Amino acid sequence: MASFIARLSTIAVLALAAVPAVGLSQAEAAPRTARPAPLASIRVGDLDLSRTEDARIFKARIDAAGEAVCAARIRQESLDRWSARACRMDVQDEVRSRLSRPQLRALRSAGG
Repeated sequence: MASFIARLSTIAVLALAAVPAVGLSQAEAAPRTARPAPLASIRVGDLDLSRTEDARIFKARIDAAGEAVCAARIRQESLDRWSARACRMDVQDEVRSRLSRPQLRALRSAGG
């Protein structure tokens, strides 16, 4: 019985010693594989959003920025069709959350 407990203790000590090594190897690999999330900025200062045509231009810029961000994510992360669609929806939601009320009204008037 004593030799069984000695063997079990040895195995437990070796297993506990291996845990930090596994964690360190994963931490070492993470910076090489991690990529920053794609970002986009949307110019709006040159538009008069009370004008229908400028509101349409604003919507087109939002759509183009969403396509650019999601295209980069598709390349980086090999997204499937449904994930790419979800990306576009996420970009639209993110943009809407950052708009002022007049900007949001202009986007809605342009069909967005």
